[in-house]
Amino acid sequence: METPSREASEAGTSTPQCWEVDPTRSSLTFDLRHIVTRRIRGRFERWGGRVFVDAHQPWLSSAEIWVDLASVSTDDAERDAHVRSPEFLDVGRHPRAEFKSTGVAVRGSEVVLDGRLTLHGVSHDVEVRAEVGPVTMGSDRRARARYLGRAVIDRQSFGLHWNQDLDVGGVVVGDEVEIAADLELIRSGTG
Repeated sequence: METPSREASEAGTSTPQCWEVDPTRSSLTFDLRHIVTRRIRGRFERWGGRVFVDAHQPWLSSAEIWVDLASVSTDDAERDAHVRSPEFLDVGRHPRAEFKSTGVAVRGSEVVLDGRLTLHGVSHDVEVRAEVGPVTMGSDRRARARYLGRAVIDRQSFGLHWNQDLDVGGVVVGDEVEIAADLELIRSGTG
């Protein structure tokens, strides 16, 4: 993807396009190590956000994503209740997570978003790497775009410390959490 130079574009102005997450055609999932060799895979059922795309000055683009943490699902009701409890996410005190980008860079076909993730009452810088898909016209005659974003966070840095030692060595839950957002966005106007 060819992007204009910053100097060439600063003279002109453009209005970013606003794109809303289509929750029915998007997914937000996570994956982490469980009991040394297994994985826990889960998703959030309620989340959304907006992406502002400036095609002429991509470094001025931005993203805002929110997550209802009580909507976590790992397909195990007992485990989900524990994840929502004060030992983990503590959704009674911290019901929502938010990501807000602070910078955007285009590197070939990949877009890298730097931003702040607020989770469990703690904010940290996070890097999201995104693949940009094509823009198409939906059956509703609205423009749609596809993005696939990935990030890795350390849950300990967000104060999510619960764990148990295993008799055979190791711990129940790993610290590294892989997050994937498969976004279908609907063009909703200009920012």
